[in-house]
Amino acid sequence: MGAFSRFYKKEKLVKKTIEIDNNLYEQLKQLSDNEISASVNQLINACIEELIKKENIKMYIKPKGEISVKHSLLIRESFAEALDKLKDKYDISIYKLVNMSISNALEEYLANKDKLM
Repeated sequence: MGAFSRFYKKEKLVKKTIEIDNNLYEQLKQLSDNEISASVNQLINACIEELIKKENIKMYIKPKGEISVKHSLLIRESFAEALDKLKDKYDISIYKLVNMSISNALEEYLANKDKLM
């Protein structure tokens, strides 16, 4: 474990267009702009990674009237492959898995925010 162990090894990025619920995306944007030194795309990759690691398949229910907006994202190739496996295993669309991953990560972050500061 050295100074560089916190960084990922280079990996091919796959361009995916995914619908993300606007409220979730805006929360990530706010974190990226004000609290965490990472782009929204990097935050989404982190959310996906956490879902893959934990397999915390907890249905995210879209709020009534919430709109979903298509976003072009660069997803790490291994994460895209793992999402496909989760999709097949749980019969849940990639769109729902990504929104679930963001919702889970935001919920955890907000619950532990005071402990992180």
